[in-house]
Amino acid sequence: MDFIERWLHIAPDAGNGASELLIVAGVVLTILSVLVVALRDNLPGNLIEYLEQLGKRERGDRFDN
Repeated sequence: MDFIERWLHIAPDAGNGASELLIVAGVVLTILSVLVVALRDNLPGNLIEYLEQLGKRERGDRFDN
């Protein structure tokens, strides 16, 4: 990962890739946080419903029967 060095011709991290890793991690965390905020209304209800169904299962039962 040395795209900053290739594009900007500078080496803020002395070429070890730490800056690029931070950029990639920031982008991934931003995408994940947007998804969590977008799904936060449905997620708790779906999780509770799943856990209730899981508690009602008998041993070896499957949901897709």
